[in-house]
Parts: sequence; structure tokens; C-alpha cells
Amino acid sequence: MTDHDAACGELSDALAEFATGAAGGADRARVLRHTAGCGECRETLAALSAAADEVLLIAPERQPPAGFETAVLDRIAALDAAPAPARPHRRLVRVLAAAAAALLVGAAAALGVWLATAPDRELADSYRDTLDVADGRYFTAAPVLDAGGAQVGHVFAYQGDPSWVFAVLDGAPEDGAWQVVAATEDWTGTIATCDAADGSCGAGATIDADVYQLREVELIAPNGTVLTATFDR
Repeated sequence: MTDHDAACGELSDALAEFATGAAGGADRARVLRHTAGCGECRETLAALSAAADEVLLIAPERQPPAGFETAVLDRIAALDAAPAPARPHRRLVRVLAAAAAALLVGAAAALGVWLATAPDRELADSYRDTLDVADGRYFTAAPVLDAGGAQVGHVFAYQGDPSWVFAVLDGAPEDGAWQVVAATEDWTGTIATCDAADGSCGAGATIDADVYQLREVELIAPNGTVLTATFDR
């Protein structure tokens, strides 16, 4: 099994949770990051989202009967405990089990969940639309932190045609020209100058580097003060 196959298998439960809007912020970020480069998981997510949408639209507005959640979780545990056959079949069983669980939970939660999770679905649609604008494949962001760990801004990075990095400071410890330096494992370059006034500025540029491999972006003040945004990969 390749590392990619393992990553797909580990993400199967998160795909179902993302489809119903139940995923937390960290899991949503993992799903978006993975599906940006994995067509198979992207198709699986689309299918799960469509199925969840259809069921939630027709679900009755009432609470599930006592013991429903326990029964669903017991059933999922039984499926996970079953002997694992060859990889293709195991993956299919896990995806179908996740889909079934998503549909059951969605039906039980009913219209209230549908309304409550609408912003997450709209966010996912907006993310796809944004990527489509410039042949985009990946979009990410990281907080800018000072030496003490306080957040003073953000850095946004976009993998597309062209790819770009944009830094925003809203709490710079001093005004002046901050150099914006981007770095991957095998490339480092100053891409822009952020002229801070009253602690705020924004600057960026297109880059000839793979945003997937972006390690960090530093903002360096004239006196040598360094602010850092670190990207998870």
C-alpha cells in the first residue's frame, strides 16, 4: 500500500463528516487539502455530499428515538471490527459504511442540521468556485506569529495559474518596510515588501514555486525583527 493509499483510507470517515457538515475545523482543512490533489477522494466526497443533501431535504422534523445514536455507533463499530479483505473491497466497504452512517445520522438530525450546516456547504462550494477561476488546485492560509507566539496577521497561498502568496499584517510591532520571504524545502526568495503603517499592511506576489511544498513565510523588519507563518504539509 502506498502512502497515498494510506492517506485516502485514513480520510474516509472525515469525508462522510465533511459531507454532512459535521466535521470540525481541523478535519475540514485536512479534507480540502487532500481532495485538492486526489481525484478519487474528490469524487467520493461529491457523491457523499449529494446523497446527504437528498436525505436531509426529506427528513422529518423530529428527534430520533431513544437509543438511536447508540445503535448506529454499535453498527459502525461492528463494521470496523469485521475481517479486512483485499484493499479495493476494504476501501469500498469503508466508504459505503461511512456513507450509510452519514445518511442515518443526517436523517435523524433532520432539517435543523441542514439549516445549521448550510454555511459549511456554501463555504465548500465557494472554495471550488475560487479554485476554478484561475485553474486553481490548492488554497491555504497560516497565521503570522511573533516571537512570543501572538498572532499579528495571516499569509494566504494559492496554487494555480499563476500561483501566489499574499501576507497581511494587522498587528505589526513596528511600522516600516517588512520584507516578505517565502521558503520551500529547496527554494527561498524575497517576493514582496509590506509597508506597515499603524501596524497594518498587505503585500504579495506571484511565485514560481510549488505552493504544496511551501514551508514558511517570514516577514522581516528593517531592525531584524522576524514574524513567521508556518504551513502544515
